[in-house]
Amino acid sequence: MPATRRRRFVALAFGFAGAALAYVVLRLIESVWFPEPDPAIVVWSDRSRFVWRALLAAYTGGAAVFGGHALASRSIEAAAVWLGRIAFAAAIALALQGALVP
Repeated sequence: MPATRRRRFVALAFGFAGAALAYVVLRLIESVWFPEPDPAIVVWSDRSRFVWRALLAAYTGGAAVFGGHALASRSIEAAAVWLGRIAFAAAIALALQGALVP
């Protein structure tokens, strides 16, 4: 596989992991400082907090793509190490958020 393609895949993976981490952080912040009412009531609201959390997480994931690409351009080995760490952190964070703050 060409080096350019590898860098792009690593950058995309950084984006997905970054979006997952950003979603967890936003969910925890909202649950601590801005408790919301029953989700069944606000699901059909035009100002749903979930939609905004998802959009902000996607935006942050897009920013992580650039960081992942910059790291992969410098050293693909270092990018692979950090990608493993970030993916593990995202998995643990999502599991804890799902268990503690559903």
